[in-house]
Amino acid sequence: MDKYKTKMTINKWFSYIKLEQLSIDSRQAIEQFDRYAKKLTFKKAIKLFLYAINDETESLRHLDQQLVNPNLKKVMGIDSISYSQLSRALRALEPSVLLEIFNHLLSLVHKKTEVKLKEKLYLIDSSTFSFSKNSYPWAHFRPTKAGIKLHLKVCFMNESWVHPEQFEVSPASEHDHEHLDVFINEPLATYVFDRGYLDFAQFDQMHWDGYFFVSRIKKNTKVHVQSHLDVPKGTGIISDQLVQLGSQVYLTSLFRLVTIERKQQANLRIITNRMDVSAEEISKMYQSRWQIELFFKHIKQHMTIKNYFSKSEEGVENQVILALIVYLLTLLIKLELDLKQTVFHVLRHLRALQYEPFELFKEIFEPD
Repeated sequence: MDKYKTKMTINKWFSYIKLEQLSIDSRQAIEQFDRYAKKLTFKKAIKLFLYAINDETESLRHLDQQLVNPNLKKVMGIDSISYSQLSRALRALEPSVLLEIFNHLLSLVHKKTEVKLKEKLYLIDSSTFSFSKNSYPWAHFRPTKAGIKLHLKVCFMNESWVHPEQFEVSPASEHDHEHLDVFINEPLATYVFDRGYLDFAQFDQMHWDGYFFVSRIKKNTKVHVQSHLDVPKGTGIISDQLVQLGSQVYLTSLFRLVTIERKQQANLRIITNRMDVSAEEISKMYQSRWQIELFFKHIKQHMTIKNYFSKSEEGVENQVILALIVYLLTLLIKLELDLKQTVFHVLRHLRALQYEPFELFKEIFEPD
């Protein structure tokens, strides 16, 4: 008898999605979708699209061709499907249902990664995804380009991984700071963002409402130094000051400005309202921003975000949400098995062993 008795790895990966636990509105939307589906039900559709994103499938035509694989047929419960059916299904998926699936998976992540509120560190940034103006006229961005922007808040866990916490998709032309209010929603947590979000009134409001921030200021920002704090030697910290920002028209509350020396680059000036930690910790908080940049890089390179399956606005938005769902599904595997490897390292093994028993997948990560 085969010693591996568990389900296929890919089915274990899918199993975190519980459609029956969704809200009444979402279940009704799924029923509506299924009413007009011949053989591509909502459940089969999202499984196919999640598989395609995870497997870096180039297009829906390629996905159609992949269904010659008997393993894929067995997993999906479909013998064949046309490109046109796949395209219609991707457009017809209700974004609110996908968002609820994302939030359900996120709640599972939260249960496995409890963090004290004061220790929560959120990184906020955006990334633009450009494509042909002729193929995507609804996403006009520049004279020769179209594009969308993914605004993202991730929770920083450590130097090797973060997880998406909240997101919005907008036209690429929208300014970042227009979306900051949506992401600032947990008092006592610390929010890290770049100077593109610089807004004096916003800093004051966050401070008054009990939110902490760590951000970079622009070269031309007017700084009014009120006092100097002690700086430990040999740390790369040039100065630690209490300051106000702005001009006579608008002066901010009293904040903290930490200036950090960087080799062969301009010094880094970081503004914050965290008065309870060292200047070195402030520096580390800001430099953790690198993790969200890596996150954007990885989803673009490894999760079929550069190759959009649809040219419609609905299809593009749905694919972005599905890509973030793919990340959470893989993260849940990592957390369940308590793996030290990065999410994208785990993802590569999932692809290679997706049709193998899950017990075999687990053995790959067990120490010799």
